[in-house]
Amino acid sequence: MSENPTDDSVTSSARLAQFQEEVARLKLKGGGANPERNGANTGIGLAIVGVIIVVIAWLSSKGAGGSVNARLDAQVAAIIGLLVGIVGLVVWLRNSITSYLRYWLIRLIYEDREQTERLIQAIEKLADK
Repeated sequence: MSENPTDDSVTSSARLAQFQEEVARLKLKGGGANPERNGANTGIGLAIVGVIIVVIAWLSSKGAGGSVNARLDAQVAAIIGLLVGIVGLVVWLRNSITSYLRYWLIRLIYEDREQTERLIQAIEKLADK
């Protein structure tokens, strides 16, 4: 491995500081300008609206009595509410996974860079001998 462990720890901490600085610059952990967070919140909102529409349609169908048209309207409203809820869940899932995978992709890139630099340093040390 390394002959001087303090060089590796200094390089690693410098890399870590650079990584944290760039992640903070990308605003991956939060903030109002994060599009994935806004998309996830929109998805949750759509899912809640879908559930509310389904509940209202269910209550409407219970109060419809024998009217076929009222029951048909309630069923259509329930289907629309169900579709809105499903779309909301898909939007939430898409944005949540995107944010999560973006963070891990950046972390993987930095780890690969660090490993490449260690490999280059090791090759240079071998070439110097």
